[in-house]
Amino acid sequence: MSPSRGLIRLTPPLHQLLTHPPTTPQIFRSLSHNPTFNLALEHHLFTTLPPTTPHLLLYRNTPSIIIGRNQNPWVETAHHLLLTQSTIQLLRRRSGGGTVYHDLGNINYHVSVPTASFDRDTHAKMVVRALRRIGIPHAVVNKRHDIVITPTSSTPPPAEVEKLEEETPEGTRKVSGSAYKLTRLRSYHHGTMLLDTDLRNVRTMLKSPIKDITRARGVASVPSPVENVGVPVKEFVDAVMDEFCVLYGDGAREMGVAEVAEEEAMEIPEVRKGVEELRSVEWVYGQTPRCIKETSIHVPQLKYDANIYDEH
Repeated sequence: MSPSRGLIRLTPPLHQLLTHPPTTPQIFRSLSHNPTFNLALEHHLFTTLPPTTPHLLLYRNTPSIIIGRNQNPWVETAHHLLLTQSTIQLLRRRSGGGTVYHDLGNINYHVSVPTASFDRDTHAKMVVRALRRIGIPHAVVNKRHDIVITPTSSTPPPAEVEKLEEETPEGTRKVSGSAYKLTRLRSYHHGTMLLDTDLRNVRTMLKSPIKDITRARGVASVPSPVENVGVPVKEFVDAVMDEFCVLYGDGAREMGVAEVAEEEAMEIPEVRKGVEELRSVEWVYGQTPRCIKETSIHVPQLKYDANIYDEH
């Protein structure tokens, strides 16, 4: 029986799991909604657990904007709006990819596996199967490895088709974006899932007023039409855990689910250090790739044109 369908058998405390790491697949669920803590926990599990042990981490965050490792916060966000409020945090994660908005209507999933068996589509397809399991038959992976919902007016993709190699139909909406981190021994795929997110914040806070006049090094986000899946959090979480168990066998069932409390995990020095680094101005802004802002001025009365360059 999978963890979500019967009595969830909790594992030993986190410090014990990390002192005596499991050799079978493991599921972790963070009980915290602190985005800085969850990103630090994600990194600590990735670097501490044995590279040969697949693990799944699920968590939700309070309102926050998470930019990719090699992105520019001024180009990727409505930074001027972030400065005038205190409810949405700005953070830089350790993986690549584009900028995302998190809130409690969004679920974040992370799967780490040995690099030798890593594939960008494996766990996106796993999540597609989870969505179809709970009644979202139009869910499918697109060519960019995102999870999308094709129009409900169209015929759902066949059950055996979990990824569309051709262009998706008009009216398709993105519900999950992905990012990756690859190292020599282990790699991970993590993604978001829009269940009941405030889409007004997605559209407003991820729109930079200077994007068109800035040439930035690093990775640029690719905007896509988005929508919420509209299923309860528990239903989605249960389905993803079930599919993880199916994918990695009975080992995950036997291991159970480790529920991680922030207070417990913050006793680990490496987690505390990770939180401090992720909060720092040096990490959020100091890691920004070089960029050039270019503005043109035309003064017809003086027959004068000028291009102004500002390099950072």
